Amino acid sequence: MAQKKDTSRDILDLFQTALEKPNTRLSPADQQRLDRLKNVYTHWLDHPLMTDTMIRDYMMATFGIGRAMAYNDIALLKAAFGNVSRADKEFQRVRANRLLEMAAAAAMAGDERKAKSLTKIAEAIVKANQLDEPEGEDFPWDEIVPKDESFSVDPEVIGIKKVPDIENKARLLLKKWTQEIDGDVDEQ
Repeated sequence: MAQKKDTSRDILDLFQTALEKPNTRLSPADQQRLDRLKNVYTHWLDHPLMTDTMIRDYMMATFGIGRAMAYNDIALLKAAFGNVSRADKEFQRVRANRLLEMAAAAAMAGDERKAKSLTKIAEAIVKANQLDEPEGEDFPWDEIVPKDESFSVDPEVIGIKKVPDIENKARLLLKKWTQEIDGDVDEQ
């Protein structure tokens, strides 16, 4: 009987389980691949501006894998560990702060031109990533007033003319239909 080939979803589930539960037993090939992904992700975190092509080249050179396997691993890497290039604002804040620290060091060293350049770059990062804008204000939940829902049996509320003695007519119709259903209709 032919062995079923693992799908990407199966591999992802296996690796996520192995990451959550370190005692999970993997085949030697799967363990080697997971270790490779961990290594690449760590390298990517150290170099967060790497493109997919750069990651691919790093994987091919470091681990001797082919192009198709490298791209497959990149997709798996992003799904299992996250996409570093889509880092949140915190990463951009760190970049801007690092540049401002470099600008301060340059200013202290007397290199005013470098300090101004680094400051402008940091300001551009702040503006491009909207780091100077509030993250979002808390919604004023306590100010929400529930809509007053009042019910009425008066049909004129929705624009229908009131039928006089409708309750009695409804009772008579109900009695007639009940009799028809039960088969107790009087022959006329």
